[in-house]
Amino acid sequence: MWDKEVDVLCVGSGAGGLAAAITAGEQKASVLLVEKDTKVGGVTGISSGQCWIGGTHLEENADIADSAAETLEYLEHLSQGHADPAMREVFVNKSIDVIRYLTDTIGIRLVVVRNYPDYYYPLVKGSKAEGRYLEVEPFAAAQLGEWADRSIITSYGNGYAYVMTNEVTAMLGGTGPSVFECLENHLAKDERCAGAGLVAAMLQAALQRGVEVWTHSGATKLISDETGVIGAIVATPQGDKRVRARKGVILATGGYDWNDKLVRSYETLPEFGSMCPPTVTGDHLVMAAEVGALPLASRAPAQTPIFIGYKVPHEKIYDKPSYRMYIPGNPHSILVNRAGNRFCDDGFYPDAATKVGRFDGQGAGNDQGMVNWPAWLVFDDSFREKYNLLPNYPGQPVPEDAAQQADSIEQLAGITGIDAAGLRATVQRFNGFCETGIDTDFARGTVPWGRIMAGDPRQPHNNPNLGPIESGPFYAVKLERVVMGVPTVGLEIDAHARVINSRGEPIKGLYAAGNSASWTDIGGGYNSGIANTRGLVFGHLAARDMLK
Repeated sequence: MWDKEVDVLCVGSGAGGLAAAITAGEQKASVLLVEKDTKVGGVTGISSGQCWIGGTHLEENADIADSAAETLEYLEHLSQGHADPAMREVFVNKSIDVIRYLTDTIGIRLVVVRNYPDYYYPLVKGSKAEGRYLEVEPFAAAQLGEWADRSIITSYGNGYAYVMTNEVTAMLGGTGPSVFECLENHLAKDERCAGAGLVAAMLQAALQRGVEVWTHSGATKLISDETGVIGAIVATPQGDKRVRARKGVILATGGYDWNDKLVRSYETLPEFGSMCPPTVTGDHLVMAAEVGALPLASRAPAQTPIFIGYKVPHEKIYDKPSYRMYIPGNPHSILVNRAGNRFCDDGFYPDAATKVGRFDGQGAGNDQGMVNWPAWLVFDDSFREKYNLLPNYPGQPVPEDAAQQADSIEQLAGITGIDAAGLRATVQRFNGFCETGIDTDFARGTVPWGRIMAGDPRQPHNNPNLGPIESGPFYAVKLERVVMGVPTVGLEIDAHARVINSRGEPIKGLYAAGNSASWTDIGGGYNSGIANTRGLVFGHLAARDMLK
């Protein structure tokens, strides 16, 4: 009846699946991890690799004062009333324990990211100037042997996989070499950083503990009986395999980025792109529904971290049209709506991502009522020369057909459909702010996180996000909404990561972690690094509960 029998079956190989596999393997359980893609890592592997949590021993070792109580205070503000307070406490308190477990027991080499603030520092109580972001040390891929080529490295350029956040902040602070020097150094040694490095380190830990890994093998259906979930059908290159899981199955397949119906429904986006692997299709929701689970939203779509970005017409990633996320705030650029007006702090992406979704029931001259959508990134040739748009580097031409180009602001407005008078007035007003260093409209350049991520410390007036738009030619890029694997909807879980059914009861033998699990612990709002930490924590808790 069974093609394979194990104690624990982990479906998905991002932070959640790997954490569960490592924890179960450390307890001498037999573990099978299956991954639908041809490489291990999932969305974690293409992420920045940051983990976010306060009050860890790593902060303490770095002499940074913090606590679980302050972390909870910060998250309470982010949640805006949507989180379950009990689950929030589980997340914070268990995160501190799990980070110590991964570093001290398992040997994952995590370090504090220095000089890197919380998104909303210093305005929100409980926020910190540094200490809560953690990242893995550079990992030599040679340690994985034959698995090095089967561990994901993003298709979006080496900068996503071979540079540490610590190196970025050191460069911006004037205390470290350029990112390009760091990139060349890591490439020469094949040292993986960011999400690729985190996955590589965790994959090594899993293999060392006897975890069996099947790639190109996606679970398609859960198998259950009167006792609960007892296994799953896994589609492999050799055909379907029936896998028995004596202790439990954990679903850690990510979100549903490449399921158009689910994104349109749950994120209320009529058009969108994604930078996630195309294997992220919401399989967890389909399989769990068949055994009684319901999808659960933990916040409004406007509170979900859906990025703004742009299309790169002549680039294909995963053999699909390419979309790139964009973090606004470089000097010599602004975001505008069709009226030519700025509408947000366009030096802080969470504000921009929220404001583009604003709906005005009166229409405000817009039949659809979306007053800030469509939106454009407008910049001049100084932006192209200093920063440019990926995949092209500073000084190169703007990616082909990604932008409209004109010799004047008025001509640019004419070819894009932006109101010419509005755009000219906005550019003139913005350039005035660049002379004083103070944006009196939207306070651009006052959020420390935005200053670091998109600012240029070479700018005058101590405002790294301000630089005039005055050097032709001028460019406009029509923005797109880009989903990045962090969904509004997931499977409801309890404090042990057990999936809850439609009657509010745990489904025996079924667990979920990472972005497959509803964000009831966090609720509304976001801070980068939380998604990876949630995967680690609830993957670990699931394995502990299965094997208790």
